[in-house]
Amino acid sequence: MSGTPVTGVILAGGESRRMGTHKALVLWKNRPLIQWVYDALYPLCKEILIIANTGDFSFLNARVYPDNFPGTGPAAGIETALSRCSTPLALISSCDTPNLSTSLFSHLLDHHGTFEISIAGHDGTDEPLIGVYSRSASQYFHTALMSGNARPPRIIRQTRWQAIPITPELDFYRTDLFLNLNAPEDLNTH
Repeated sequence: MSGTPVTGVILAGGESRRMGTHKALVLWKNRPLIQWVYDALYPLCKEILIIANTGDFSFLNARVYPDNFPGTGPAAGIETALSRCSTPLALISSCDTPNLSTSLFSHLLDHHGTFEISIAGHDGTDEPLIGVYSRSASQYFHTALMSGNARPPRIIRQTRWQAIPITPELDFYRTDLFLNLNAPEDLNTH
């Protein structure tokens, strides 16, 4: 996949109910959560898009767009990102996974092949919000949102997709690679 222009996308449009404040902007190890993901995507991407309905992200070199379908969850963020994406591929990540690395995203790109969607898989878990999405997959998300089906795993299964195994043999692997911070207590335990 090297040489194919890629857009980085950070999904930051959630309501952050459990965190109690805008999750993307919460500090973790002295940096906003979104900064960790931005820094992992930046070396691989032509541009970075942030999909968010609120928040000031002017400290990042990124374009910010609100959801096309507000209030319908991460599927809306993915649909919005793919509709705004100027490259054939998008690397998509949620904003609350600070341990993701450039090496992980590079690995996903290298193994994407001709699939429409390639998501990270580990320990029997698929990560629908961490992966490579072809811009053409936008149609599946748009159709699903129009019909009230806003569950990313269900939408992904309608496409040509794969889960790329992320295993301990990979040099960038770490047990907390997919750490997800959702609540204030999560910030203090890691």
